[in-house]
Amino acid sequence: MKRYWRTGLLVVGVVVAALELRGHLPSASQTWQALRTADLRWLAGAVVLSGLAMVAFSEQQRLLLGAFAVRMGAAASLGLTYTRSAMAAALPAGSAVSAGYAFGRFRAHGAPRPVAAAVMLLSGAASVAGLALLYAGNVLLLARPSAAALGIGAAVLLLGVLVALHARAVRRAGGPRPVVETADDGRIRTTLRQTLALAGSVPTRRWLAVIGMAVLNWLADLACLIGAVRATGLTVPVTTIATGYLVAQLIRQIPATPGGIGVIEASLLVALTAAGAPAAPAAAAVLLYRILSCWVDLPIGLACWRASKSPVTERVLVPA
Repeated sequence: MKRYWRTGLLVVGVVVAALELRGHLPSASQTWQALRTADLRWLAGAVVLSGLAMVAFSEQQRLLLGAFAVRMGAAASLGLTYTRSAMAAALPAGSAVSAGYAFGRFRAHGAPRPVAAAVMLLSGAASVAGLALLYAGNVLLLARPSAAALGIGAAVLLLGVLVALHARAVRRAGGPRPVVETADDGRIRTTLRQTLALAGSVPTRRWLAVIGMAVLNWLADLACLIGAVRATGLTVPVTTIATGYLVAQLIRQIPATPGGIGVIEASLLVALTAAGAPAAPAAAAVLLYRILSCWVDLPIGLACWRASKSPVTERVLVPA
């Protein structure tokens, strides 16, 4: 049943994309001409920002591992990030395969089973929180609320943070919950209970750093798209690009294709052309962005995966 559901979503996605892209697609020669005349300075900036996004996510998971006294080197963590990205984009059920691979690498670096599972779940939660903050920021930019409205919103947010910190302090005052690693820890309730217990032991400053890296990951990826758009000579407003990007990320959550391939391209192209951008440079901008944020990850991820499987790397990475 799940396979038919995914197939149905894919068919619906293809039909919707075809309808939306009708009249928006330029010829291949027009797109190639736009690529040839791209501004190399903006393109170089987009390349750097794409790498920064990967480093931010890498540091996000390293900070969480470090909170539980699990050490992973920066190079190993970055290699894992590229490998996960390649798996998610290239394989059927890529997100699940990517998560399973990361779980195994965390275990190889000495993380107990509950900690490895917790880092997977908490890292995902941090990414969602970071994206939610971007959505909130984009809404504020578009709505341009008054100073009074901003003050009320900030007060409510501060109150919520204080309540959460107070509840956390009360919970910790009763002493940390013991986390016992069992032979078969596959039950969802057990995993969630252990994850919540471990999450409560992470210091607030560490959580702020993790969320900060999650926000930086999304911001750098968005800035990479802006750089690609500017490289093709388009002057689409940043708020319009950001809105199209966030809509594409929302649509991406529908598991129609691995890595959102096809869905993201169609969404971004429609957003740019709807804002008045000519079809050829808009297609070139989307192509540049997806090359940097997705397709480049495939060979890099493969190389990192092969390096992680070598005997020499295993001796260096896996503690005795």
